[in-house]
Amino acid sequence: MKLYGIPMSPFVRKARVVLELKGLDYDIVDIYPGTKTAEYLAISPLGKIPALHDGDVVICDSSVIIEYLEEQYPDTTVRPKSIEDRAKSRWLEEYGGSMLFKPCADHIFMERLTKPVMTNNPTDERIVENSITNLVPPVFDYVESQLPATGFFFGELGVADIAVATAIINATYADFDVDALRWPKLSAHLAQIMAHPVLMKCMQTEKPMIDSLKKMVGQQMVVQQMVVQA
Repeated sequence: MKLYGIPMSPFVRKARVVLELKGLDYDIVDIYPGTKTAEYLAISPLGKIPALHDGDVVICDSSVIIEYLEEQYPDTTVRPKSIEDRAKSRWLEEYGGSMLFKPCADHIFMERLTKPVMTNNPTDERIVENSITNLVPPVFDYVESQLPATGFFFGELGVADIAVATAIINATYADFDVDALRWPKLSAHLAQIMAHPVLMKCMQTEKPMIDSLKKMVGQQMVVQQMVVQA
């Protein structure tokens, strides 16, 4: 089985955690977002990550991949048992991907870590601060209202938990913290997820790339300061 994408992608991480929870063997094939080669477009026609290759089956989009894995390899489930809870799990997954990616992964993580490296332009902290001040709070408020008093959404770590946490994890790589006083359940939920052995394994794989990005951004900041002072 092959999972196409880069480990630090929130959507790749979501699919990868499900593969790990199900105990499935897979290899990661490094593909960057926006790859438009003929070879990859034959696998993922939209050029997006992740994509999954399982034998003769090719699946695109993290949510579709997870549904495929859930049906094809049902021995370990990542969804709750009841129909009602499974529907809610799918909704939380959709909400996480639709509402948390942009403020957390795009406006905080990408703006602070990937934009300076990929475009050689400095971080626009106005974008970051606008996200933290105006975009993040209503989304976090909703997630806080949906979380149980303690623990994961449906007892065991599952798709809903990962879908909500994965973009926030990227933001934490860029010096962002969830305010535990304002969102105590979300803060505790994120800490519990990041302390889970599967997440720790995945994040350890991501660490070299994150460390490299931080180093390059730091070097750019030093150069820019030297230019200003010159």
